[in-house]
Amino acid sequence: MNTLAQGFEGKIKEEATRYEQSNAEFMMIEAEKFFLLEDFERALAYLDKSIEVDKKNHAAYFKKAEIYLGQNKPKEGLEAIKEAINIRSNIKYYYVLGAQLAKANRDMQEASRFYQLMTENTTDYKPYLVELATTFQATGKQKDAIIAFESTENLTLDQSMKLVEMYVQESKKRKAIELMERLIIQHPSDSDLKYQYANLLNTLGETELAIASLEAEPNKTAEMRILLSNLYEGKGESSAKYDLLIESFGDPEASLTDKTLLLGQLILENSTDLPIDLIDSLQTSLENQYPNEALAVENGTYVYTKLAEIALGNQRDLFQVKAINRYKQLKELKPGDFKVWDKVLSYEYNTGDWQALSADADEALMLYPNQAIFYIYLASAKINLNEPDEAEDLLNQASRMTRSNELLTSQILGKRAEIAEMNDQIQQASQLYQQALKLNQIHPETSISYGKFMATHNVITESTETISNRFTVGEKDLKDVYQRALALYSSDKPAEALVLLLSNIHTFEDNKDGAAMELYGDIYKQLKLTDIALKYWVKAKEFGGASDKIDQKIASEKND
Repeated sequence: MNTLAQGFEGKIKEEATRYEQSNAEFMMIEAEKFFLLEDFERALAYLDKSIEVDKKNHAAYFKKAEIYLGQNKPKEGLEAIKEAINIRSNIKYYYVLGAQLAKANRDMQEASRFYQLMTENTTDYKPYLVELATTFQATGKQKDAIIAFESTENLTLDQSMKLVEMYVQESKKRKAIELMERLIIQHPSDSDLKYQYANLLNTLGETELAIASLEAEPNKTAEMRILLSNLYEGKGESSAKYDLLIESFGDPEASLTDKTLLLGQLILENSTDLPIDLIDSLQTSLENQYPNEALAVENGTYVYTKLAEIALGNQRDLFQVKAINRYKQLKELKPGDFKVWDKVLSYEYNTGDWQALSADADEALMLYPNQAIFYIYLASAKINLNEPDEAEDLLNQASRMTRSNELLTSQILGKRAEIAEMNDQIQQASQLYQQALKLNQIHPETSISYGKFMATHNVITESTETISNRFTVGEKDLKDVYQRALALYSSDKPAEALVLLLSNIHTFEDNKDGAAMELYGDIYKQLKLTDIALKYWVKAKEFGGASDKIDQKIASEKND
């Protein structure tokens, strides 16, 4: 072939190659368009056409792998990314995508190989060092990860912390500490880094150094203070721990959150041996410093509830009052908090503060009109304030909300029975109690009020037998009934013990069973129905067979 012919043929090939490249680029542009439109099937079709035209189109293979990853087709994606790497091996993103596909295919070893190849064939892979290290750690190649980190200059703080972690895991204690010390010099205002340094020292057994580093820090964070407190606790230095707490509460740089965390930590760590007076004093100081802050008051509800659990006598009563007073403050500071209203109302209900309960429950129902228990609370207040008609209306409202809740239904029926009794409708009250006692779940209050009703009106019904059978499992022997009731009473279940005994009360009386009569009295005493308790203790003494404490019980009640 002459020179002219060869030149002409070369020109044709060059033009054909340009055309092919142009056509391949057009196909890539179309593929990208459909990719953005999330029409991935068309995008893949155009990518395949682009590869047909240009077999070395590594970018098309990369795009296919990216689409397959999004479609959760890791095997197809791995085939595509390997083709891209075979064509162009010096692009770090290809190895990163390969590792992601391998992980999606649950093959950590292959993911590790992709990262290893990235370190061998590319440069500037620094942004992916943490992912590389995590993958190498999962495949037992942590030492290789350390080498990759150590050979990279100017690691970021996150990457340096990852290297510290790997040093610790490889028992390179001195290297870990030295690197942390260099980081603190480089980042002198990073409080979290200083905390991590002290925590590292403690983890590596350098507790004294950890304490010294924290004590030397003038601007301690809450995390630092808690760690230092824990270190003092571990060494048995309670006085140093309490001094730190007092210092923290006096530190103007310590935030309200810091102080509540510290106080909470102290309570959690020493739940059975709390410095009660110190905690009370610190909580008072906190509320004085932040008088209108909901968090300070809310912390008070927690603190005083915990103190009431461990204090005794008058001090316990004082802490209970302090706790509920703070809940009352919170209902003004956080009126939308249901838990706060529930705490306040339940406290007023249990302590019989009917005037306060009437006012607060009425306000609570403005905020929470669908809470059946709030209607029950308000109805109870109205009953005790001698407003039975309004109480009946409220209970009817509550009843419409609790048809599927047998426990609350039982409570409502018991309240309605109390209203009937107030109105001298004894038969109706008895019928309401019978309805309540036929339910699978019986509210303890209903059991108690029914026991009082029976003792007052000398009523016995078929329902009492039904409920008794449920507890006695069909056993009719009176001695067995007595023993089971005694076991319930001893297990601090007086309401259940009472229900068990109710159907047999007349039989025990007819048999002049003094021991049973004394148990009736003890149960009523625990239920705070002292007049009824005295009545049965007197019968127990009269019948004989009671304990040697019966005279003391009668005398103490008569004296009161």
